[in-house]
Amino acid sequence: MKTFVIGDIHGRRAQLDALIDMLPRDTAEDTLIFLGDLIDRGPDAPGVVDRVMKLCREDPVRIRCLRGNHEQMLLDFIREGAGLWLTHVTGGDQTFEQYTGNPLVIESVRDIENSRQSIKDSVPPEHIEFFDSLPLFYEDAYAFYVHAGLELGKHPDETDARFLLWARDAEFFKNYRGKPCIVPEELRSMQKTAAMPAPDNVAKTLDI
Repeated sequence: MKTFVIGDIHGRRAQLDALIDMLPRDTAEDTLIFLGDLIDRGPDAPGVVDRVMKLCREDPVRIRCLRGNHEQMLLDFIREGAGLWLTHVTGGDQTFEQYTGNPLVIESVRDIENSRQSIKDSVPPEHIEFFDSLPLFYEDAYAFYVHAGLELGKHPDETDARFLLWARDAEFFKNYRGKPCIVPEELRSMQKTAAMPAPDNVAKTLDI
């Protein structure tokens, strides 16, 4: 029995489909975990959400998906008007256009509110419900699985959500000595000096 872990997909539906087809996963035995960041930057964020949501619904026991900071940024923009998601570096402008069919143009405060209403009206309710349902971590007998990191000395249940979603702290990986903590591949370079190898049952952590 193995666990396959897929990190940041960022809207790349074609690559996701190809990767899933390539995985030597026994669907009756093996677990598949997505570490979040399904959306932004890539050409088909809605398609990625549809695919992962369908996989999770078909096998909720063996297929799990966590929430990433990009899903959180979208929710925060829709509900609170938090503007971080609108910055070009996040890739939220691409997801905005994919859901609404219109480019994101921000030239005034009114444009921000109009954009907020537009994305709120355009994202399918089932996608919002799916994002809301996503946990911030998963734990099995072998490891913790998170999008970013933990607070030292704390179980994920006790860790502030900001750490689980946003932590990019090399000191965490240098000093952490707890149960193995599986994060997206882009963060694993920070783990080189840490005594936290992936458990034997985790086949591979993959980013797209």
